[in-house]
Parts: sequence; structure tokens; C-alpha cells
Amino acid sequence: MKTVFLKVVTGCLLIIFYFVLFLIFNGNHKWILLFTLCTSFLISFFLFHKESNLNKVEYSLIFVLPIILLFTVSSFFVGFTYSISYILFIPLSVVLGKLFSETRFYLVIGIVSLSIFIFSSFVFLENVIVYSSNIGARVNKVYRPITLIDKNRDTIELNKEKIIVLDFWTTSCKICYEKFPNFEKNFLLYKDDNRVQFYSVNVPLKNNNFKKTVTIVENLGYDFPTIYASSEEEVNEVLDINSYPKLIILAKGNIRYNGRFESDAHIFIGNFKNELRKLLNEF
Repeated sequence: MKTVFLKVVTGCLLIIFYFVLFLIFNGNHKWILLFTLCTSFLISFFLFHKESNLNKVEYSLIFVLPIILLFTVSSFFVGFTYSISYILFIPLSVVLGKLFSETRFYLVIGIVSLSIFIFSSFVFLENVIVYSSNIGARVNKVYRPITLIDKNRDTIELNKEKIIVLDFWTTSCKICYEKFPNFEKNFLLYKDDNRVQFYSVNVPLKNNNFKKTVTIVENLGYDFPTIYASSEEEVNEVLDINSYPKLIILAKGNIRYNGRFESDAHIFIGNFKNELRKLLNEF
């Protein structure tokens, strides 16, 4: 009876840890994955420790399979974007925990394991997310103009002979504000290149007041120019944008990129700088 109970506890252990971490980190999978892998590694170490009398292989399978099955089954309903990192790296963390329990090179295995866990959480996972979000981002279709105005409500005409970088955002979008520093860095990097123009495009929400939005923009203090869409409905209907932030790059009057704005060095797939360089090579 004790053996059955122990097996049930072992099978539920990592799942319980995962949901606790989900609550602690408020759904932030970078940190959830990192601590899940560290937990899996430590439990695996104790399972495979030479002093243990348990059937090590059996208990390691009981420990890993339930959470892998949970992620695999759920992925068919919500997609593999987040779960693939867990499915790949949890078994690896168990193997590393086993190696750690059997080796005399604790420092080497420990450093290698932690490096892999950090890579999986902050590089691999983020690149998978960007890739998943940017499927179909590279396009080449005619840009249908929307009404754009400046803070004085004067109409803005985009120059079709240039590469136009448009960062669409709303005042209620927290992530949009978090992207502004990187958008500013890229604006300053290319501000002297007369082939490129950067614009932050505020999309008005129903409860927004135009003057208050202009004040918010001015208080942010960024150098990149901000222009304003006339209505959210027009943006949704003409450009098919219904979530923010959204980056659109125009070149020679065509939409060439319609996806996420990502410019961090550790993002290899769909990195903004790479996309912009490709378009600059055409000019």
C-alpha cells in the first residue's frame, strides 16, 4: 500500500510543482520552465542517488511521464508553442539529474545543467514563441492606406518610396510600453538613414481621449515620432490587426512584414534587424 501511495505521489509531484510555479510567476513561462527544470533535476538526483533502495528507472518514468502526457494532450487543444519546451527539456533534466548523482564532477555537470536550463527558458522558448507568432509574417501585398494624423490632427501621408516601420499599439497594452525602449534604440540606429522612417502608431480605444493620449506620449519622452490612427475599426478592417503590439513594415508601397517586433540579440527567428536589413538590400 505504501508503495502504491509513493508511486502516486511521485507521479503527481512535478505536476503540482508546475501549477504552484504557474501561480507564483503569474503565467510567465520563462521562469516557470526554469524552476520546473531545476525541480525536476533535483528530484531526479534524489531518485537516482546511490543510497536509495527504490526501483530507480521505474520511479523516474512514473515521475516524468504524467507531466509529459499532460503537456502533450493539452497541446492538441492549445498548441505546442509553450509545451514543446517542457516536453523536450524535462526528460533531459531527469537525465542530467541522474548524471549528477553518479559523477564526481559535480561542478561541471551542475554548471552545464544550469546553462541548458537557462538556454531553454530564455532563448529556446522565446524563439519558439516568436516563430509561432510570426508564421506568415513575411508577406508582399499592396498596402491599403488608413487615415493617420499627427498630434495637431493634420493628416499624415506615408512616403511610398521609403521603408516605413509602423509599430501599432494601444494605451491599454502593457507589452506595447515594454517594447518602446527597443523601438527607440532601433529608431536612433537608423535615424540618419534616409531610406527608412519609423513611426509609433497609436490605435484609439473607445474610452480614449485624444488629448490625454497625446499627453501620455509626450510624457514618455521618446524621440521616435508618434502618429495616430483615426479609428480602431479602420485598423482592424483594412490591416486585419486585432491584437497589439503589431509591427508592419512597408516597402515601395507594399506590406512586406506583418508580425511581432523583436530585436533582442537572443532572438534568431523573426528578428526585426534581420528583416529590415533584407529590405534595405533591395534599395
